[in-house]
Amino acid sequence: MHRAILLFGYPGSGKGTQGKILNALPGFHHVAMGEIFRGLKPGNPLYDEVWSYLKAGNLVPDQLVMDLFAQHIEQRKIPQADLLVIDGIPRNRTQVNLLNQLAAVIKIFKLSVYNEDLVVRRMKKRAMTENRPDDASDDVIAHRLEVYRTETESCIKAYPGTILTRIQADQPVFDVHLDIMNALGKMRDIRFP
Repeated sequence: MHRAILLFGYPGSGKGTQGKILNALPGFHHVAMGEIFRGLKPGNPLYDEVWSYLKAGNLVPDQLVMDLFAQHIEQRKIPQADLLVIDGIPRNRTQVNLLNQLAAVIKIFKLSVYNEDLVVRRMKKRAMTENRPDDASDDVIAHRLEVYRTETESCIKAYPGTILTRIQADQPVFDVHLDIMNALGKMRDIRFP
């Protein structure tokens, strides 16, 4: 079973950015459910189903999410000794239980942004620059933020508080990364080659 680091935070809080930075480290593998969903191509039998949920700002059904996640991990052939840096799941308690069957969560970073206007601006910017239809409308953005507050944020409580580190995510990207690296450096079970 892989060990995993979870990145939690509002949509637009910088989870993907920090995951990509950590992915550059030896032995770290960023797995972003959003990228897995966006990697589905028209013609794939799951494409229309997944995109119908995403365009409305709704969560993709739990079992489908976890099946796609497991397939992705298997296809990438990630060594068991390496760490998964997961962003985008779990989004609810059912996904917590399903993820716990696939990975041992050893650390959680909650990227906190106290000004929702900042994440809304970030989401609108990436809707234009990254062709993200899930970030394109004010109604969908508001719905995604509400889903995070009502469902996803409570997932953190399913894990021991001792593995949680809160990171102030409305500071510059480098400073967020430095805070994450400082927390990782204090962990005894993570070795940097």
